[in-house]
Amino acid sequence: MTVAASLEQIDLPHNVIRLAEARVRLHPSTAQGDCEATVDHIDADGLSLRDAGDLELGRFVWMDLDLPDGAPVRALGEVLPRDPTSVALDIKFKHLFPDQRRRLMRALEG
Repeated sequence: MTVAASLEQIDLPHNVIRLAEARVRLHPSTAQGDCEATVDHIDADGLSLRDAGDLELGRFVWMDLDLPDGAPVRALGEVLPRDPTSVALDIKFKHLFPDQRRRLMRALEG
């Protein structure tokens, strides 16, 4: 199940989509189980979660996110080490299926 995301394009560097209160469904490899988080931004390399708080996701996590075309994108992400001065959690895309990567790139260009 994916969570609908309301995407709002604004002028940000490096083709970044700003997500207005968008939620991403996370499927971690830990015992924590599936969870949701608010996405701060997304670009061609990955995304940043604003309210990651005390999430324990493990090293890799499957993510489901809806793009403006309404269809979900499923990506495998690698959780990057946390910056102790930031509340955000950055996740780098490790795998996107080719058709879904094309849709993401079109949304970023859009």
